[in-house]
Amino acid sequence: MSNAALYCRSSKDRSDVSIAAQKHELTKLAQARCLPIVACYEDAVQSGSTDDRPAFQRLIADVKNRGRGWSHLLVLDTSRVARGRFIAQAFKRQCAKFGVTILYSKMPETDPISTVILEAVFEAIDEVHSLMSREKGMAGMAENVRQGFRAGGRAPVGYRLQYLSTGAMRDGKPVMKSKLELGAESGPVRDYLGARARGVPRGTARQRAALSMELPSLIGVEWNALTYAGHTVWNRHHELDRHGNRTGRKRRPREEWQIRRDTHPALISDSEAEAILRALETSDVGAAVSRARSSASSYLLAGLLQAEDGRNWVGHAGHSYRIKADAGRRGRCVRADWVDGPVLAQFGADLRSELFLRRVIEGLKEGGAEEAPGVDLRAEIARLTRERKRASQLAIAGDDGEVFWALVQDRSRQIQALERELVALQADEVATARLKNLTLDDVRELFKAQPERELFPEMVSRVVLEPDLTCRIEYRKPQWLGVASPKRRPAQPLHVSEVLIRRLA
Repeated sequence: MSNAALYCRSSKDRSDVSIAAQKHELTKLAQARCLPIVACYEDAVQSGSTDDRPAFQRLIADVKNRGRGWSHLLVLDTSRVARGRFIAQAFKRQCAKFGVTILYSKMPETDPISTVILEAVFEAIDEVHSLMSREKGMAGMAENVRQGFRAGGRAPVGYRLQYLSTGAMRDGKPVMKSKLELGAESGPVRDYLGARARGVPRGTARQRAALSMELPSLIGVEWNALTYAGHTVWNRHHELDRHGNRTGRKRRPREEWQIRRDTHPALISDSEAEAILRALETSDVGAAVSRARSSASSYLLAGLLQAEDGRNWVGHAGHSYRIKADAGRRGRCVRADWVDGPVLAQFGADLRSELFLRRVIEGLKEGGAEEAPGVDLRAEIARLTRERKRASQLAIAGDDGEVFWALVQDRSRQIQALERELVALQADEVATARLKNLTLDDVRELFKAQPERELFPEMVSRVVLEPDLTCRIEYRKPQWLGVASPKRRPAQPLHVSEVLIRRLA
């Protein structure tokens, strides 16, 4: 006698059929088919748009196991398996391959050809339902943002969720929505973000603010700068496709962000938030994270060590660095301690060198803000504002309303871009004023406040090691004071130090 297994899935939809109701229905089907039930897989409150469901993953593994002890899988309908045709069809192929017959309680019994057509139709309807539900959910979250509420998710570090009643009732319970209020860590987060807006290095800012968060988490905090300025931000990230892959870069352009201003207490000012975001947008954050992670590894120079031709030395077994062979060249390995010790020693000596400190100051001042036409920007903003007002009046009074409303939206986008540019220029002006009084002692104190291994990836652009063990350190301009921009980065390194590598006995 053949045995059967059940698969039941419920979703977050309140009108969805419950797990208990599904089991009751499938038990009747098993009895009608004289199929003893020997296994049951249950996914409670799980979306069918993805296959990342605990019980479903166990089911897939058991289908491939010839000794599973059952040959029939009973499911309420096609939507229980998946609300995406790609997932459903892939699962059915696996079942057919390993001799598992799927029986649907809500599927009418027909001939094989009609069954194929019906299943395809039902699977398409399931996917359409999923897409429509998602659009409704997104629209609801967007409306929450427009009303100043949270779209969902946990509170950012430094805040906590405050739940407010909307006055509506659902299933006999009040409908609650959330806003942000200050949390226990608001003080340290405020101190950290304020320091970052002034250009203090992450490690130093983290230490002064007494935050224990790791570097990638701190970068996430900085990307939430507008939230910490008291605004609710929505639509920052690109969507995922049906396979769970990002449909573009992680974050959308800032002009596509939806922002509801002044929805909760602010920890920093708008100008500080703009300074933080501008620093993130004009620097290679991913490379910075990679360098920071490398600095914490046992290979000091991982990610920084290169040959002159750009080939990378990578960490290798036996605590060594290895460079791949290239056309006409021989690959080789070198012990890490032959290189790390002398390079770090030279780095420490450079930090104490007056010549090096003066070059750091010169490099920072060279990266300062240029004379910016702030007055002209304000005049342009005023002109565009007048045009937008006139266009809105014509849109209301005239017959060509759509044309003028499009002009209103265009002028609004231009004004927002110019306002961001003006805030950035003002931040550069403040930073430039600080640079005028920067002294050797100021830079020396900044260096002392941060451990050398943490400071190393912030200061060093690369270490060049040739196969003959000639070595040099190339320094880059520190990104401390919020004024250095890759668009104005000099072609030559800030400073170059030769390192003598001696083979150790």
